[in-house]
Amino acid sequence: MAATIKEKIIVFFNKIIFFLKKYYCPLIIIFLLLLLSISAILKADFKYADDLGRVVNGYRGWGNFSRYLSNLFSIFLHADTYLTDISPLPQIFAIIIMALASIILIHLFSNGKKITFFNIIAVIPLTINPYFLECLSYKYDAPYMAISVLASIIPFLFYKKSKLLFTITSFLGLLIMCLTYQASSGIFLLLIIFYSLKEYQNKEKIKTILKFIGHSLIIYIISLLCYKIVFMKTVTDYVSNTLFPLLELPLGFFNNLKKYYDLIISDFKIEWLVVIAILIIGFFLVSIITSKRNKIETAGIYFISLIVAFILPFGIYPAFTAPIFFPRGMYGFGVLLALILLQISNFKHGYILKIMTFILCYCFFSFSFTYGNALQEQKDYTEYRMYLVASDLNNLEIMNNHQLKQVKIVGNIGKAPVIQNMPQDYQILNRLIPSTFAGSWIWSEFYFFNYLGLKNVENYEENDILALDLPILKDTMYHEIKGDDTHIIITLK
Repeated sequence: MAATIKEKIIVFFNKIIFFLKKYYCPLIIIFLLLLLSISAILKADFKYADDLGRVVNGYRGWGNFSRYLSNLFSIFLHADTYLTDISPLPQIFAIIIMALASIILIHLFSNGKKITFFNIIAVIPLTINPYFLECLSYKYDAPYMAISVLASIIPFLFYKKSKLLFTITSFLGLLIMCLTYQASSGIFLLLIIFYSLKEYQNKEKIKTILKFIGHSLIIYIISLLCYKIVFMKTVTDYVSNTLFPLLELPLGFFNNLKKYYDLIISDFKIEWLVVIAILIIGFFLVSIITSKRNKIETAGIYFISLIVAFILPFGIYPAFTAPIFFPRGMYGFGVLLALILLQISNFKHGYILKIMTFILCYCFFSFSFTYGNALQEQKDYTEYRMYLVASDLNNLEIMNNHQLKQVKIVGNIGKAPVIQNMPQDYQILNRLIPSTFAGSWIWSEFYFFNYLGLKNVENYEENDILALDLPILKDTMYHEIKGDDTHIIITLK
């Protein structure tokens, strides 16, 4: 028995080696393309939200959102329980993981054909879409977000090999996804749909396809229930993972889904939306025209499949009473686009659609540089504004004693002038650039209070200080400072 197990392990690893040998060239190309795409983000060296706290205090802290594997993996990546800043290594690891996920997707949908230029281009939105760029902005979180994507994709490698292995890897993969980043909860469902469509086009029996769908859905439900019962903590912070009551679920789900798509429409440039609409319609029509099955049947199946597919990118999130609407929670839409574009790239003809695919992917590719450079501009502007405030505080006579001062920040510096001057025909850039120096949010105040080495001050978060009649100590075009020996109010303009 031991020898048999050993032989199976050897065969398994030999298959992995064969897979890597077969795809190492396109894998390297995809990795280099993705790395180039985020080079401006890496160059900006921007501490994104939670990064600010982790750089200063070295904590993990993903357990409050039940991401226990992120906590565990971070110990190995940082080689310590205290997480020092080792960027850009985590982001590079994330790109390696996403490149592997991309090549697996190409393998799943290429039907054994040679990988083409358009296959590689088509899979880029899996990683380089405006929403996943926020994930890649995090110095600490990025690799675990990427792992959640890969864990959702890997099981489909085994469906044709072994139903048992597919079941086991699906269950474990979905658990890993939930324990790293739950925004990937729709990817497995999207793959069920598009893998089924591929099997349909390959003339697989409808009954076999339905069994595959049913089998996969059962695994999905069992995995998520296991996560909920065994691992999940209830969250009621700025988001909630509490499901709507059963009677409120349909309307609540619909309203949240509508908000997601309202955001997509306002986030994207109108040109992007037009190209996406053309690609979706073209995918639908060419799939019917080239199908070797009954055209009416094919049209009905693809129509229903696409409707369902557009419900699923955000996974379980729309069913929550207060889901996350930040860009990092919406990258499932990029996965949906990648799956559609990948199908288009495999069309024998359809050159116009392939050109449109290239155009859309180049738009996302170009935007990644715009975003990365905008982070740099915001970082420089923030440091300048903070320096002015710190300099003015340093010159105040009341600061030259050891009396502890309670400091309250009011207002917001907003976006850097360069960003404000950019065309405002899409909102995704404004949503991706976080508030960097302002009151009333921990991460917009954190740098000022923890990175500048201010003496004898503490951040005062309550608003009762605003009722005090404090004298104006400094008034400039950028800020106003009021205060006395124990209280200071900084109003940003």
